[in-house]
Amino acid sequence: VQFVPPLHEQRRAWVLDILRREAITSVLDIGCGEGQLLQCLCHPAPWLRHDPNNKVDPIPDKFEFTHIYSLHGLDISACDLAEAEEVTRPRSSNESWTKQTRWDDLEVKLWEGGLETPNVEFTGIECIVAMEVIEHLPQAVVDSFAPVLLGLYQPRLLLITTPSYTFNELFHPPGSTVLWGYPDPTHRTARTFRHHDHQFEWTQAECEEWCAAVAAEWGFDVLVGGVGRAVEEDPWGRNKDRMCASQVACFRLKEGDDWRRKRKARFEEWAREYQAEQGHKHKLRVTHSSKAHESAGKPAPHEGIVERVKCVMLEWGEAEAVISELWREEAVSTLCGGWLEMLIAAIEKSETFSLRKDGGNPEDWKVELVGAL
Repeated sequence: VQFVPPLHEQRRAWVLDILRREAITSVLDIGCGEGQLLQCLCHPAPWLRHDPNNKVDPIPDKFEFTHIYSLHGLDISACDLAEAEEVTRPRSSNESWTKQTRWDDLEVKLWEGGLETPNVEFTGIECIVAMEVIEHLPQAVVDSFAPVLLGLYQPRLLLITTPSYTFNELFHPPGSTVLWGYPDPTHRTARTFRHHDHQFEWTQAECEEWCAAVAAEWGFDVLVGGVGRAVEEDPWGRNKDRMCASQVACFRLKEGDDWRRKRKARFEEWAREYQAEQGHKHKLRVTHSSKAHESAGKPAPHEGIVERVKCVMLEWGEAEAVISELWREEAVSTLCGGWLEMLIAAIEKSETFSLRKDGGNPEDWKVELVGAL
Protein backbone atom coordinates (compact mmCIF):
# COMPACT_ATOMS: atom_id res chain seq x y z
CA VAL A 1 0.00 0.00 0.00
CA GLN A 2 1.42 3.36 -1.06
CA PHE A 3 0.48 6.90 -0.11
CA VAL A 4 1.25 10.07 -2.07
CA PRO A 5 2.24 12.31 -0.37
CA PRO A 6 3.55 10.05 2.43
CA LEU A 7 0.99 9.38 5.16
CA HIS A 8 2.79 11.38 7.85
CA GLU A 9 2.86 14.42 5.56
CA GLN A 10 -0.86 14.12 4.85
CA ARG A 11 -1.62 14.09 8.58
CA ARG A 12 0.56 17.13 9.17
CA ALA A 13 -0.98 18.94 6.19
CA TRP A 14 -4.45 18.35 7.64
CA VAL A 15 -3.36 19.99 10.91
CA LEU A 16 -1.57 22.91 9.25
CA ASP A 17 -4.51 23.67 6.98
CA ILE A 18 -6.88 23.93 9.96
CA LEU A 19 -4.43 26.11 11.89
CA ARG A 20 -4.24 28.49 8.92
CA ARG A 21 -7.98 28.62 8.19
CA GLU A 22 -8.81 29.15 11.87
CA ALA A 23 -6.15 31.88 12.28
CA ILE A 24 -4.66 30.05 15.28
CA THR A 25 -1.93 31.94 17.17
CA SER A 26 -1.09 29.54 20.06
CA VAL A 27 -0.53 25.78 19.84
CA LEU A 28 0.26 22.91 22.23
CA ASP A 29 1.66 19.79 20.55
CA ILE A 30 0.98 16.80 22.82
CA GLY A 31 3.53 14.03 22.25
CA CYS A 32 5.62 16.40 20.13
CA GLY A 33 8.42 13.84 19.71
CA GLU A 34 11.38 15.18 17.78
CA GLY A 35 9.50 18.34 16.83
CA GLN A 36 8.46 17.85 13.22
CA LEU A 37 5.26 19.88 13.62
CA LEU A 38 6.93 22.40 15.93
CA GLN A 39 9.65 23.01 13.37
CA CYS A 40 7.05 23.80 10.69
CA LEU A 41 5.33 26.27 12.99
CA CYS A 42 8.62 28.01 13.82
CA HIS A 43 9.04 29.18 10.24
CA PRO A 44 8.07 32.85 9.95
CA ALA A 45 5.14 33.94 7.83
CA PRO A 46 6.34 36.05 4.85
CA TRP A 47 4.20 39.02 5.88
CA LEU A 48 2.06 40.29 8.73
CA ARG A 49 -1.63 39.57 9.06
CA HIS A 50 -3.82 42.33 7.61
CA ASP A 51 -4.28 45.38 9.83
CA PRO A 52 -7.69 47.07 9.38
CA ASN A 53 -6.16 50.38 10.49
CA ASN A 54 -4.13 50.48 7.27
CA LYS A 55 -7.29 51.27 5.27
CA VAL A 56 -6.03 49.24 2.32
CA ASP A 57 -7.57 46.17 0.72
CA PRO A 58 -6.55 43.02 2.59
CA ILE A 59 -4.77 40.12 0.94
CA PRO A 60 -7.35 37.41 0.13
CA ASP A 61 -7.80 34.84 2.92
CA LYS A 62 -6.57 32.00 0.73
CA PHE A 63 -3.13 33.66 0.69
CA GLU A 64 -3.06 34.19 4.44
CA PHE A 65 -0.45 32.38 6.50
CA THR A 66 -0.27 30.91 9.97
CA HIS A 67 0.97 33.42 12.54
CA ILE A 68 2.03 31.58 15.70
CA TYR A 69 3.05 33.66 18.72
CA SER A 70 3.06 30.98 21.43
CA LEU A 71 4.14 27.38 20.85
CA HIS A 72 4.37 24.56 23.41
CA GLY A 73 5.60 20.99 23.00
CA LEU A 74 5.07 18.20 25.57
CA ASP A 75 6.62 14.73 25.55
CA ILE A 76 7.74 12.07 28.02
CA SER A 77 10.93 11.26 26.06
CA ALA A 78 13.96 13.33 27.06
CA CYS A 79 15.83 11.99 24.03
CA ASP A 80 13.14 13.16 21.58
CA LEU A 81 12.88 16.53 23.32
CA ALA A 82 16.61 17.07 22.81
CA GLU A 83 15.99 16.81 19.06
CA ALA A 84 13.00 19.14 19.33
CA GLU A 85 15.15 21.69 21.17
CA GLU A 86 17.58 21.74 18.26
CA VAL A 87 15.04 22.10 15.46
CA THR A 88 13.11 24.89 17.23
CA ARG A 89 16.01 27.04 18.42
CA PRO A 90 16.37 30.48 16.78
CA ARG A 91 18.86 30.40 13.91
CA SER A 92 21.74 32.77 13.37
CA SER A 93 21.78 35.00 10.28
CA ASN A 94 23.66 32.46 8.14
CA GLU A 95 21.39 29.50 8.99
CA SER A 96 18.31 28.15 7.19
CA TRP A 97 15.03 29.97 7.62
CA THR A 98 16.31 33.26 9.12
CA LYS A 99 17.12 34.31 5.58
CA GLN A 100 13.39 35.07 5.65
CA THR A 101 12.52 38.12 7.77
CA ARG A 102 10.50 37.41 10.91
CA TRP A 103 7.54 39.75 11.35
CA ASP A 104 5.95 38.12 14.41
CA ASP A 105 7.34 37.52 17.90
CA LEU A 106 7.48 33.82 18.79
CA GLU A 107 8.01 32.05 22.11
CA VAL A 108 8.60 28.28 22.14
CA LYS A 109 8.47 26.22 25.35
CA LEU A 110 9.31 22.51 25.51
CA TRP A 111 8.06 20.49 28.47
CA GLU A 112 8.93 17.01 29.74
CA GLY A 113 6.12 15.04 31.32
CA GLY A 114 2.89 13.13 30.75
CA LEU A 115 -0.35 14.61 29.46
CA GLU A 116 -2.26 13.26 32.48
CA THR A 117 -0.46 15.80 34.69
CA PRO A 118 -2.22 19.20 34.64
CA ASN A 119 -0.15 22.24 33.67
CA VAL A 120 -1.69 25.67 34.28
CA GLU A 121 0.43 27.16 31.47
CA PHE A 122 -1.61 25.19 28.94
CA THR A 123 -4.92 26.75 29.99
CA GLY A 124 -6.18 29.15 27.34
CA ILE A 125 -4.07 27.82 24.46
CA GLU A 126 -6.15 28.10 21.29
CA CYS A 127 -5.38 24.73 19.73
CA ILE A 128 -4.07 21.42 21.11
CA VAL A 129 -2.72 18.85 18.65
CA ALA A 130 -2.23 15.12 19.33
CA MET A 131 -0.97 13.42 16.17
CA GLU A 132 -0.60 9.64 16.44
CA VAL A 133 -0.45 9.84 20.24
CA ILE A 134 -3.60 8.43 21.83
CA GLU A 135 -3.03 4.88 20.54
CA HIS A 136 0.29 4.72 22.45
CA LEU A 137 -1.28 5.53 25.82
CA PRO A 138 -2.06 3.02 28.57
CA GLN A 139 -5.71 2.91 29.58
CA ALA A 140 -5.18 4.98 32.74
CA VAL A 141 -3.74 7.84 30.67
CA VAL A 142 -6.45 7.50 27.99
CA ASP A 143 -8.97 7.99 30.79
CA SER A 144 -7.24 11.30 31.59
CA PHE A 145 -7.06 12.46 27.98
CA ALA A 146 -10.43 14.17 27.62
CA PRO A 147 -10.79 15.46 31.21
CA VAL A 148 -7.41 17.21 31.17
CA LEU A 149 -7.28 18.41 27.56
CA LEU A 150 -10.96 19.28 27.08
CA GLY A 151 -12.18 19.80 30.63
CA LEU A 152 -9.25 21.69 32.17
CA TYR A 153 -7.47 23.42 29.27
CA GLN A 154 -10.62 24.07 27.19
CA PRO A 155 -8.90 24.93 23.89
CA ARG A 156 -10.90 26.39 21.03
CA LEU A 157 -9.80 23.38 18.95
CA LEU A 158 -8.43 19.92 19.70
CA LEU A 159 -7.02 18.04 16.68
CA ILE A 160 -6.42 14.28 16.90
CA THR A 161 -5.08 11.75 14.41
CA THR A 162 -4.91 7.99 15.06
CA PRO A 163 -4.55 4.83 12.93
CA SER A 164 -7.67 3.19 11.54
CA TYR A 165 -7.78 -0.52 12.39
CA THR A 166 -10.43 -0.88 9.69
CA PHE A 167 -7.77 -0.03 7.07
CA ASN A 168 -5.25 -2.61 8.31
CA GLU A 169 -6.66 -5.45 6.23
CA LEU A 170 -5.37 -3.68 3.12
CA PHE A 171 -1.77 -4.22 4.23
CA HIS A 172 -1.87 -7.96 3.48
CA PRO A 173 -3.75 -10.36 1.17
CA PRO A 174 -6.98 -11.89 2.51
CA GLY A 175 -6.37 -15.19 4.29
CA SER A 176 -2.60 -14.67 4.23
CA THR A 177 -0.56 -16.72 6.69
CA VAL A 178 2.42 -14.36 6.37
CA LEU A 179 3.09 -12.67 9.68
CA TRP A 180 2.22 -8.97 9.60
CA GLY A 181 2.18 -6.34 12.31
CA TYR A 182 2.27 -6.78 16.07
CA PRO A 183 -0.20 -8.69 18.27
CA ASP A 184 -2.13 -6.56 20.76
CA PRO A 185 0.40 -6.21 23.65
CA THR A 186 -2.42 -5.74 26.18
CA HIS A 187 -4.03 -9.09 25.18
CA ARG A 188 -7.44 -7.42 25.35
CA THR A 189 -8.13 -8.32 21.72
CA ALA A 190 -6.89 -10.71 19.03
CA ARG A 191 -6.06 -7.77 16.76
CA THR A 192 -2.75 -7.14 15.02
CA PHE A 193 -1.48 -3.55 15.18
CA ARG A 194 0.84 -1.44 13.01
CA HIS A 195 3.37 -0.62 15.73
CA HIS A 196 4.75 -2.61 18.64
CA ASP A 197 3.96 0.19 21.11
CA HIS A 198 0.29 0.66 20.13
CA GLN A 199 -1.97 -0.15 23.07
CA PHE A 200 -5.05 -0.19 20.83
CA GLU A 201 -6.20 0.71 17.33
CA TRP A 202 -9.79 1.85 16.79
CA THR A 203 -12.09 0.82 13.98
CA GLN A 204 -13.89 3.67 12.27
CA ALA A 205 -17.02 3.00 14.33
CA GLU A 206 -15.06 2.83 17.62
CA CYS A 207 -13.30 6.11 16.88
CA GLU A 208 -16.55 7.89 16.05
CA GLU A 209 -18.21 6.50 19.19
CA TRP A 210 -15.38 7.61 21.52
CA CYS A 211 -15.15 11.08 19.95
CA ALA A 212 -18.90 11.63 20.14
CA ALA A 213 -19.02 10.53 23.79
CA VAL A 214 -16.21 12.78 25.08
CA ALA A 215 -17.42 15.72 22.96
CA ALA A 216 -20.88 15.45 24.50
CA GLU A 217 -19.47 15.10 28.03
CA TRP A 218 -17.14 18.11 27.84
CA GLY A 219 -19.12 20.52 25.68
CA PHE A 220 -17.52 20.27 22.26
CA ASP A 221 -18.70 19.72 18.71
CA VAL A 222 -16.67 17.13 16.82
CA LEU A 223 -16.14 16.29 13.17
CA VAL A 224 -14.52 12.90 12.44
CA GLY A 225 -12.92 12.14 9.07
CA GLY A 226 -9.83 10.56 7.58
CA VAL A 227 -6.66 11.15 5.58
CA GLY A 228 -4.46 8.76 3.64
CA ARG A 229 -6.05 6.85 0.80
CA ALA A 230 -4.16 4.09 -0.99
CA VAL A 231 -2.81 5.16 -4.39
CA GLU A 232 -3.69 1.84 -6.03
CA GLU A 233 -6.95 -0.08 -5.99
CA ASP A 234 -6.94 -3.15 -3.77
CA PRO A 235 -6.61 -6.28 -5.98
CA TRP A 236 -9.32 -7.99 -3.91
CA GLY A 237 -11.74 -5.06 -4.06
CA ARG A 238 -11.66 -4.37 -0.34
CA ASN A 239 -11.35 -0.58 -0.55
CA LYS A 240 -14.31 0.28 -2.72
CA ASP A 241 -15.45 2.72 -0.04
CA ARG A 242 -12.00 4.37 -0.20
CA MET A 243 -11.06 3.82 3.43
CA CYS A 244 -8.48 6.13 5.01
CA ALA A 245 -5.40 4.89 6.84
CA SER A 246 -5.56 7.59 9.53
CA GLN A 247 -8.65 8.80 11.34
CA VAL A 248 -8.80 12.51 12.18
CA ALA A 249 -11.05 14.37 14.60
CA CYS A 250 -11.53 18.10 15.06
CA PHE A 251 -13.13 19.06 18.39
CA ARG A 252 -14.53 22.61 18.55
CA LEU A 253 -15.33 24.32 21.87
CA LYS A 254 -18.94 25.22 22.57
CA GLU A 255 -18.98 28.82 23.78
CA GLY A 256 -20.98 30.24 26.66
CA ASP A 257 -20.80 30.68 30.42
CA ASP A 258 -23.05 27.69 31.03
CA TRP A 259 -20.66 25.32 29.29
CA ARG A 260 -17.65 26.85 31.05
CA ARG A 261 -19.28 26.27 34.43
CA LYS A 262 -20.28 22.72 33.49
CA ARG A 263 -16.73 21.87 32.34
CA LYS A 264 -15.23 23.33 35.51
CA ALA A 265 -17.64 21.41 37.76
CA ARG A 266 -17.21 18.18 35.80
CA PHE A 267 -13.41 18.44 35.90
CA GLU A 268 -13.38 19.08 39.64
CA GLU A 269 -15.62 16.04 40.11
CA TRP A 270 -13.35 13.91 37.93
CA ALA A 271 -10.22 15.13 39.74
CA ARG A 272 -11.67 14.12 43.13
CA GLU A 273 -12.49 10.64 41.85
CA TYR A 274 -9.21 10.16 40.00
CA GLN A 275 -7.20 7.83 42.24
CA ALA A 276 -4.34 6.89 39.88
CA GLU A 277 -0.86 8.34 40.23
CA GLN A 278 -0.95 11.89 38.91
CA GLY A 279 2.66 11.84 37.80
CA HIS A 280 5.40 14.37 38.35
CA LYS A 281 5.04 18.06 37.66
CA HIS A 282 6.05 18.99 34.13
CA LYS A 283 9.68 20.03 33.72
CA LEU A 284 10.34 23.03 31.48
CA ARG A 285 13.24 21.95 29.28
CA VAL A 286 13.89 25.12 27.31
CA THR A 287 12.36 28.42 26.23
CA HIS A 288 13.23 29.87 22.82
CA SER A 289 12.31 33.47 22.01
CA SER A 290 12.43 34.96 18.52
CA LYS A 291 11.81 38.67 18.12
CA ALA A 292 10.10 40.32 15.17
CA HIS A 293 12.03 42.70 12.92
CA GLU A 294 12.26 46.17 14.46
CA SER A 295 10.25 47.67 11.58
CA ALA A 296 7.33 45.22 11.93
CA GLY A 297 4.06 47.14 12.05
CA LYS A 298 5.75 50.47 11.34
CA PRO A 299 5.27 51.20 7.62
CA ALA A 300 6.83 54.22 5.94
CA PRO A 301 4.72 56.70 3.91
CA HIS A 302 3.70 55.56 0.43
CA GLU A 303 6.13 57.98 -1.19
CA GLY A 304 9.12 56.34 0.52
CA ILE A 305 7.98 52.87 -0.52
CA VAL A 306 7.51 53.96 -4.14
CA GLU A 307 10.94 55.55 -4.28
CA ARG A 308 12.60 52.41 -2.88
CA VAL A 309 10.79 50.16 -5.37
CA LYS A 310 11.86 52.43 -8.23
CA CYS A 311 15.48 52.33 -7.07
CA VAL A 312 15.42 48.53 -6.82
CA MET A 313 14.02 48.12 -10.33
CA LEU A 314 16.57 50.55 -11.77
CA GLU A 315 19.37 48.66 -10.00
CA TRP A 316 18.06 45.46 -11.58
CA GLY A 317 17.81 47.15 -14.96
CA GLU A 318 14.22 45.95 -15.24
CA ALA A 319 11.13 47.81 -16.41
CA GLU A 320 8.89 45.07 -14.99
CA ALA A 321 9.02 43.07 -11.76
CA VAL A 322 6.82 40.59 -9.91
CA ILE A 323 5.45 41.53 -6.48
CA SER A 324 7.07 38.47 -4.86
CA GLU A 325 10.49 39.48 -6.25
CA LEU A 326 10.17 42.98 -4.83
CA TRP A 327 8.95 41.64 -1.48
CA ARG A 328 12.05 39.50 -1.09
CA GLU A 329 14.11 42.70 -1.06
CA GLU A 330 14.39 43.44 2.66
CA ALA A 331 14.75 47.16 1.94
CA VAL A 332 11.26 47.08 0.41
CA SER A 333 9.46 44.79 2.87
CA THR A 334 10.84 46.60 5.92
CA LEU A 335 9.67 49.97 4.58
CA CYS A 336 6.21 48.38 4.32
CA GLY A 337 6.41 47.34 7.98
CA GLY A 338 5.89 43.71 6.99
CA TRP A 339 2.48 44.35 5.37
CA LEU A 340 2.24 43.26 1.76
CA GLU A 341 -0.94 45.34 1.48
CA MET A 342 1.15 48.48 1.99
CA LEU A 343 3.38 47.63 -0.96
CA ILE A 344 0.40 46.99 -3.24
CA ALA A 345 -1.43 50.13 -2.06
CA ALA A 346 1.64 52.35 -2.57
CA ILE A 347 2.15 51.04 -6.11
CA GLU A 348 -1.52 51.36 -7.03
CA LYS A 349 -1.72 54.98 -5.88
CA SER A 350 1.49 56.04 -7.61
CA GLU A 351 1.78 57.47 -11.10
CA THR A 352 5.28 56.02 -11.30
CA PHE A 353 3.99 52.45 -11.72
CA SER A 354 1.17 50.47 -13.22
CA LEU A 355 0.04 47.24 -11.57
CA ARG A 356 -1.14 44.28 -13.65
CA LYS A 357 -3.30 41.94 -11.55
CA ASP A 358 -2.94 38.85 -13.70
CA GLY A 359 -4.41 35.89 -11.82
CA GLY A 360 -5.73 35.73 -8.29
CA ASN A 361 -2.41 35.45 -6.44
CA PRO A 362 -1.11 38.91 -5.36
CA GLU A 363 2.44 37.55 -5.23
CA ASP A 364 2.29 37.01 -9.00
CA TRP A 365 1.02 40.48 -9.91
CA LYS A 366 3.39 42.48 -12.12
CA VAL A 367 4.69 45.98 -11.48
CA GLU A 368 5.60 48.09 -14.54
CA LEU A 369 7.74 51.22 -14.36
CA VAL A 370 5.80 53.75 -16.45
CA GLY A 371 7.77 55.05 -19.45
CA ALA A 372 10.73 52.71 -18.94
CA LEU A 373 12.09 50.37 -21.62
